[in-house]
Amino acid sequence: MRRFGSILSLTGLGLLAGGMLFFGAVMAPLVFTRLPLSVAGPFIRTAFPFLYLYCLITAGLSCAGYVSLRRLRSAMVPGFAILATLWSWFWMLPRLDAWRLAGNAAAFTRGHDVSTWVFGFEFFLVILLLIREGMARG
Repeated sequence: MRRFGSILSLTGLGLLAGGMLFFGAVMAPLVFTRLPLSVAGPFIRTAFPFLYLYCLITAGLSCAGYVSLRRLRSAMVPGFAILATLWSWFWMLPRLDAWRLAGNAAAFTRGHDVSTWVFGFEFFLVILLLIREGMARG
């Protein structure tokens, strides 16, 4: 069972990091540099539920693996990613939509900046944990 927990925690963590990196470094910049803004904004908005679901699944796998190994401090990283993703999806995203629809550009920009920093902080923690895992095995 220990081997399964290790595989689950590391695979989930690696997939989480990869998905976050792909969305932030490839998909979003590509969409906003290749599509007209009137298309890019609504298109990227439709991608968020898929991104959030992906993050919840991969972070959940990782967290379950760490919990099965009784590595609760390590489980806090994917656990935080789960909480931050739920916050982003069910609290921040509806507010961003409302601010955008109301034409409140200042509130939208501020909220978008906050959500970007939260996503970046999640990614930073995930990468730090991956580095720590790699160093422990090397």
